[in-house]
Amino acid sequence: MATTTPYATYDQVPTHRKQWFFWLTWFLLAPLAIVILITGEVYYPKKGEVRAFGTANRIVAMLIGLLWVAGLIEGIIEGMKGG
Repeated sequence: MATTTPYATYDQVPTHRKQWFFWLTWFLLAPLAIVILITGEVYYPKKGEVRAFGTANRIVAMLIGLLWVAGLIEGIIEGMKGG
């Protein structure tokens, strides 16, 4: 069942809420992607409709992003100890 979205077409979705932008930020800067998820929906086109990420997608992306941030922090701490 499709979720109702405030956008009639994918072109109307703000760039920072589009799926491609979310994944780009997720790979380059995971904390920003987490902020995007926390502050609103991420939309993608499917069969001519605009759909929003489901709850499972949001949870998995946030968990992986948080693990990325935890690894980054651990690396910084280890670097401070060694240097």
